[in-house]
Amino acid sequence: MTSSKTPVVIVHGASGGLGASTWAAAVARRLSVHLGECVLVDAHVGGGGLDMTCGTEHVPGLRWPDLARLRGTTSAERLVAALPRGEVPLLSASGTGPQVAESVVRDVLGSLAGAVPVVVDAVPGTPLAEWMLQQLDPAAVHVVAGLRARQLADAQAVTAGLVGAGVGLVTRGARGLTEDLLDVVADIAPHLAHLRDDSRVVRDGERGEWPGLRGPLRDTADGVVVDLVEWLDGRAA
Repeated sequence: MTSSKTPVVIVHGASGGLGASTWAAAVARRLSVHLGECVLVDAHVGGGGLDMTCGTEHVPGLRWPDLARLRGTTSAERLVAALPRGEVPLLSASGTGPQVAESVVRDVLGSLAGAVPVVVDAVPGTPLAEWMLQQLDPAAVHVVAGLRARQLADAQAVTAGLVGAGVGLVTRGARGLTEDLLDVVADIAPHLAHLRDDSRVVRDGERGEWPGLRGPLRDTADGVVVDLVEWLDGRAA
């Protein structure tokens, strides 16, 4: 369904509060730089809205509740044009409005996949997440994981059902990874990158800036995206 020019990347937070949404936004921005466009999709349709993380909550455009009556496939080009645009077009929840059925989310994602690069901030272990793995042919699944014992156990549980789905871990922590921790992480899934805690990310968010425009978050996301794009190009050759 997808190609080297229109990959789908799914981002899961293995535990709460690790910044999976922030990582998804940073990856979407870097994919747009390297591939020319990318759409960021918030699959937490009943939540407060990823646009709060990205500083686009006041930008006009369609949110999930506006699509609640959509049925079947739709024009990806028209949909993308109608979305709020920060650094990339963003389809987010809004915290208000009609409930959005899972079938609508599937139809929208199916319309976008293969037409434009997509990064999905998704809830792991749900029927919708399973459908995405089976139907969207993701190029990669990034699992954001902490380094405490319970957080690593959460990462193990999330990745257990992701064999063969291009899964990799993005770890978070105040310090770098020791050799012992690297061994533990490697036993769970391939390690893509490590993000040290960075107060600038919080500060930039409070200013309403898109995550990952500068600093270690930008550089780390860019390294992962460059590797992904090169792998996709090699597979297509």
